[in-house]
Amino acid sequence: MSATWEIQKAIYSALSGNSTFMDAIGNRLYDEPPVNLAYPYTVIGDVTEISDNRLYETGFEDTITLHIYTKPGSLGFKEAKQILEKMNDVLNLKVFDLTSYTMLICKFENAMSFRDEDKRIISVRYRVIAN
Repeated sequence: MSATWEIQKAIYSALSGNSTFMDAIGNRLYDEPPVNLAYPYTVIGDVTEISDNRLYETGFEDTITLHIYTKPGSLGFKEAKQILEKMNDVLNLKVFDLTSYTMLICKFENAMSFRDEDKRIISVRYRVIAN
């Protein structure tokens, strides 16, 4: 039993259903991105799940990582950080419908910025608690 797929679908649905966020990334939101994409784009990445069982109730605590990719240039990380703000508007401290579980909260955990040789990346983690 695992809630990871339902949580990923809920996060994808929330992000893809928000026109402000999707406009900021050029409608490029992926689980597995195709090769040679235009920038910017966002990828739903790794998920870590731990048991969060409570008295007579199965529960999960998932940490889901999303990556924001932007092209280097004179803006530095500015574009990626602006996209992060829009992402947080959609996900942070929100609750989404799950089919088999009840989501208690989705909350921003942390973000890390780094430079690749040909892109700027912000790796963002959200903690999701469901039972």
